[in-house]
Amino acid sequence: MGRMDISSMIMGAAVASVMWIGFVPWARLKRLRELEARYAAGRPESGGAGEGPTPAL
Repeated sequence: MGRMDISSMIMGAAVASVMWIGFVPWARLKRLRELEARYAAGRPESGGAGEGPTPAL
């Protein structure tokens, strides 16, 4: 069988979406913890372009 069938493509998309849903919140949580640690240490971020928390989509 040389080509992928529809059910395999759907299953692959489902696995990828579950992985994405699991990965993105953890990455944002890590960024939030870094910001909190810097603020607690008395070194707030510079606030340059592209910095700060990512808005929820």
